[in-house]
Amino acid sequence: MSADRRRPAERRAGAQLVAGAGAELGCGEAAEVRVLPDGRLWLADVGAAVSAIELYRAARGVLAAQLLAMAQVTGQSVEEVTFGWLVSLQMDDVLAAWEGGTPESDAA
Repeated sequence: MSADRRRPAERRAGAQLVAGAGAELGCGEAAEVRVLPDGRLWLADVGAAVSAIELYRAARGVLAAQLLAMAQVTGQSVEEVTFGWLVSLQMDDVLAAWEGGTPESDAA
């Protein structure tokens, strides 16, 4: 599939990701997401089926927009915001292991 044909699906998946994240934080309701027999996900709210790569690209785009917005609001560079966030995620992983949990990177 060409990049131009993928973009609408990625935008819909990105919207679904933002709506789902908002629902987890109490803003709105969680949308229905089903796994189709061919392995794609059906996103009921936006009426689209997306592949894993489209979902990944959408998530990456949403996170990139968030990192850029955080950098603009804080006056930091995108690099500073990105590395700060990565350190925080790595610390969560270390603390989970220290508390007896399994780090996510090792779970796979």
